[in-house]
Amino acid sequence: MTHRVAIIEFINECNTYTISRTDMDDFRASHFFSGEDIPRNFRGTGSEVGGAMEAAEARGWTPVYITAAHAEPGGVITEETRAEITGECLRLLAEGAPYDGVFVALHGAMVTETDQDGDSQFLREIRSVVGPDIPLAVTLDLHANIFDELAELANIAVSFRTYPHVDMREVGLEAGLLLDDAMAGRIAPGIAIRRPPMLVGCDDGRTTEDGPMRRLLGSAAREMEARGILNVAINAGFTDADVWAAGPSVLVTHDAGARAAAEAVADRVCAEIWRYRDHWNRPVPLSDCIARLKEALPADKPIVVADYSDNPGSGAYSDCTALIAALLEAGVTNAAAGALLDPEAVARLAEAGVGAEVTLSIGGKIDPTVGGGPLQVTGRVMALSPGDFTFEGPMFTGLPGSTGQSACLRVDGLDIMLVSDRMQMLDRNIFRVVGIEPTERSVLAVKSMQHFKGAFAPMASEIIVTDAGGLCTPDVTLRNFERLRRPIFPLDPVDGWPA
Repeated sequence: MTHRVAIIEFINECNTYTISRTDMDDFRASHFFSGEDIPRNFRGTGSEVGGAMEAAEARGWTPVYITAAHAEPGGVITEETRAEITGECLRLLAEGAPYDGVFVALHGAMVTETDQDGDSQFLREIRSVVGPDIPLAVTLDLHANIFDELAELANIAVSFRTYPHVDMREVGLEAGLLLDDAMAGRIAPGIAIRRPPMLVGCDDGRTTEDGPMRRLLGSAAREMEARGILNVAINAGFTDADVWAAGPSVLVTHDAGARAAAEAVADRVCAEIWRYRDHWNRPVPLSDCIARLKEALPADKPIVVADYSDNPGSGAYSDCTALIAALLEAGVTNAAAGALLDPEAVARLAEAGVGAEVTLSIGGKIDPTVGGGPLQVTGRVMALSPGDFTFEGPMFTGLPGSTGQSACLRVDGLDIMLVSDRMQMLDRNIFRVVGIEPTERSVLAVKSMQHFKGAFAPMASEIIVTDAGGLCTPDVTLRNFERLRRPIFPLDPVDGWPA
């Protein structure tokens, strides 16, 4: 008998320190699909839903596509937006019932105006329609902040094992196959959760170097050899959210009868996370970044400079100008920078037209106190674009994307990509939206922490990651945490742990 499976996505990572809020315009700028628009856009893509579709085809499910909503990381989700997305999901979910299982792609660090645990809030709503008993599988970003309730509402949890996240499809497929085993009665899964008293850990989950996260994942793989252990998910956490559960966590999906073993596994992995608590790969100050850049030039391949603290992928504004100003002051040539969020400047450049010379203020308009403030420049408009593209790199492969109305402004030797919709620079096609060919530049300045490495590391002669004073500085001591559980490393002394 074929299984009827509801397939749902609701993904957003929320930074509680930004003055911005995430609303429906932000979701529509990324994607908000329902029904058969989902398979039309996700089939064959490097996404969690794409992986679930593969599981459906491999195991002969009857998939029922409900809603797929995604927005770039940003501020807390407004209640009006949460209600609209959830309401559409619940309506379609009720219309398509009954189900044998539910697949939900989440981030794990969603915060709404009505709940600091927006992911569990959403799962509660789903359970109100499908009931408490049918198996429910979730996929999670490895930067999830996981509350205990999620482990009660879901039966299966599978997190990314890569950062940059290049295994989204594989994770969706794995969660889908476990869901199939549960629906067929081969397993009766549940989830055990543990978290160490840490806000910062796992070197933020980086897997491009042989650091803590890769070693932890090796330990997790060995733990899965134990009888009844179905998956060990390690989440590095998201430090830009003031919520009770912020920080690393371990979720162990286990079969019936293996609860005690799963809890022991989670405790052991948490203890190992604690042992790596002082292993952090920090970005360099801007002045050191520029000095290193000057020493490295000229180079035979592009030097990539990452604007860590203005990463839109962590909810930063993406309009900070400090790095761009420093590159101009240093006289760097044959360089490109992007993507700087400034819809007002884009509109002025569009009005002027390609080839025009324009003097205007760019960036620094959302919160001028952060990351350099507005920058006055004179340059030539090199390109204008509606901003539509397709991801071709190892992340979101095959999915459509958009930077909104966009422009390329050449200021001295630097081409600046300005956009109307925030977009982390994690794919070479983003630069190409405005005619910038990344392989032909000596220097590429990208607004990203780590995801850029998936597309840009293979072409780079050197990578320099800098903290240029944006919202998402890694110095957590600069933030005011009011809801975070305490005591917690590195903000407080933590004595006697692990026992």
